[in-house]
Amino acid sequence: MLPVLLLTVVIDLIGFGLILPLLPFYATSFGASPFTIAMLAAVFSIAQFLSATPLGGLSDRIGRRPVFLGCMALSVVGYTWLANADSLLAIFLARTIAGIGSGKIGVARAIIADSTPPEQRARGMGLIGGAFGIGMILGPLIGGLLVGPDPLHPNYTLPALAAAGTSGLALLLAVFVIRETRPDAPHTLAGLQLWRNPFASLSQLSRTVLALIAINCVINFVFSQIEVLFPLFSAARLDWHAYEVGLAFTFIGSIVVTMQGVLIGPLTRLFGERRLLTLGMINLTVGTAMAHLIVSTPMMGLSILLTATGVAMIGPTISSLVSRSAPATQQGIALGTMESLAALGRTFGPLWGGWLFGSAGINVPYWIGGALLLTTLALGWRAIHPKATL
Repeated sequence: MLPVLLLTVVIDLIGFGLILPLLPFYATSFGASPFTIAMLAAVFSIAQFLSATPLGGLSDRIGRRPVFLGCMALSVVGYTWLANADSLLAIFLARTIAGIGSGKIGVARAIIADSTPPEQRARGMGLIGGAFGIGMILGPLIGGLLVGPDPLHPNYTLPALAAAGTSGLALLLAVFVIRETRPDAPHTLAGLQLWRNPFASLSQLSRTVLALIAINCVINFVFSQIEVLFPLFSAARLDWHAYEVGLAFTFIGSIVVTMQGVLIGPLTRLFGERRLLTLGMINLTVGTAMAHLIVSTPMMGLSILLTATGVAMIGPTISSLVSRSAPATQQGIALGTMESLAALGRTFGPLWGGWLFGSAGINVPYWIGGALLLTTLALGWRAIHPKATL
């Protein structure tokens, strides 16, 4: 079933990749400022933050399949609404629905955790990252072609409709193929109390899991600035538009799918999950902090290479470490909480970065982000390497 699950996620994430690099330009066409664009990214993450932990806990109780299918249906609704948006408010509401639907990624990780032995967990989590990578290769490429190369006459409706179509196809495939991996789930709704308090699950998790989740939250706080501000940064630095940004995201996706879909298994066996996580954080730090050096396309390519390889190493290794540190009965809630707190980081990261970008200079969010990553690596060293000392 795992190949079909990954195919379903790939098809759905093509829709995500279709929209992601175009959203800042789409919002700008409605008069959005850089801070408003950051808020648009934040509202997606707020919805994800509020929903990921309850959805993960719910999947522990009633099973993975119904929660997974429900999330995919919400994605279809969100993209369809986005295609028909006639105001900034409509775009915000569409992204809120899509943010709730993004809880499917945590559930998909829980399905993989249910279906793989611990020693193969990083490779399994890497396949989810590989699915992200394929989505980021094909999605932005298709989106860039659909929006057109003319920045004066872009077509933003067609990419949104295509995103709705790909998510609908993924939902149809999942309905017929995805089976339940938690047949022994209690099938009760007791976990719904988590909707009232997204932090309620923290008391159930070990210190090791909480430390890894906190590190992941900071990483997402920093990377979300890069992701959301990249179209604006590249436009300011190199005069890029939606077409060039789409191609850049395709390059990022190519790196991620190669790293996570092919190389993560051998790299994990060679270095171990903890060393690979450390190396990924170093790469991301350097790629982020070198913003002021980017004055040409080759320098932008180097920054993208370091950043993308860093993210590709971090994602599956930290997901695997969280999964291996939690008992089998808490896979959904542990991975859901990781997604939820990561979403919290992605909520405040773009807001903070957007404010700095507009008020302090386009390099400042990246400088501060690099410093924060380096500090997190130092403070979290013992959580990542419990048997080592600085």
